[in-house]
Amino acid sequence: MDERIRDRRRSVSRQRGRQRAGLVFVAVLLLAAVGAFLWLRSSDVFAVKRVTATVTQHVSDEQIAGLASGALGKSLLSLSTGALEEGLLDLPYVRSAEVYRRFPDTLDIRLVEYEPVARLKVQDGGVWLITGDGRILEKVTPPRGAGLPLIIYRGALAPAAGETAPAMIVEALAVVALVGADGFPEDGSAVLHHIVVSAGGTVVVSLKGGPELRLGDPTNLEYKLRVAKGIMEQYLRDGKQIDYIDLTTMPERVAVKAG
Repeated sequence: MDERIRDRRRSVSRQRGRQRAGLVFVAVLLLAAVGAFLWLRSSDVFAVKRVTATVTQHVSDEQIAGLASGALGKSLLSLSTGALEEGLLDLPYVRSAEVYRRFPDTLDIRLVEYEPVARLKVQDGGVWLITGDGRILEKVTPPRGAGLPLIIYRGALAPAAGETAPAMIVEALAVVALVGADGFPEDGSAVLHHIVVSAGGTVVVSLKGGPELRLGDPTNLEYKLRVAKGIMEQYLRDGKQIDYIDLTTMPERVAVKAG
């Protein structure tokens, strides 16, 4: 056999040997890494000893501690942060929750809270704080929340904290944002006092210092309020007072009763 061929074969054989040795070495490293991870996961080296959390206005330290108590003593490597986040999101005031592992022994909880924009009064007289997207936060007693607009719902409803209000109430909440805190119309002469939502979903807005706005179904609210604003400004320029503006059958008809 030609000497060059034998040298070539020996070179290929040595190369293959080095490759096999490299693969064995990598496999040993992987096994060692897996073993080390499993050991650390079952040991108390990274056991949770501390829980830190965002300073919150509505969510109490006790609520957070109660949900996080199951994590104490568990390894950060085996702990499910997703399960804890889901538990936190069940709290009525929690809009978002993120849980971070801070090695070697800390869980860091970051919370964003909902803020109420109105009060919801139901048939049994109970008053609940509610967000702009309809999340029911908690039942309150006066004077708590007295500075927030009041929505009175005439239908049957048994609210529960953390639930979402019926769609007709959520749609009526848009009036709170559209009228705004600065009054209505531009001169701020009329301020939102309360909103009545019937069992059928029709909306009536009572303005302090202004007329009653009968909006009908909670559709095209921005347009209806723009029309009402124009009517109010016209009557103000003419020195006239308005008892109510009925926009129920808009755009076919708008009824105005002057005082």
